[in-house]
Amino acid sequence: MIGIMAIVLLVAFTVTFTEKGFYAYYQLKAEKERLENQIDSLKKTNDSLRKEIKLLQNSDEKIEKVAREKYGMVKPGEKIYKFE
Repeated sequence: MIGIMAIVLLVAFTVTFTEKGFYAYYQLKAEKERLENQIDSLKKTNDSLRKEIKLLQNSDEKIEKVAREKYGMVKPGEKIYKFE
């Protein structure tokens, strides 16, 4: 009886906690879900960047806006006023 109980416990432990057991399965499943969410986020970022690239390729106004806001560029003769 004790031998059978020990075997059952050993099998249960093996099925649950080994590298191919349920615990590992749920860890891998959670990791897969995390990675899928990260992929979705990166795809959205890619789409946004592609749209901005198209705007920059086709719009002089967008290029000027980026040059002014991001790089602080000004046209000749313009004055910059900074407010804090």
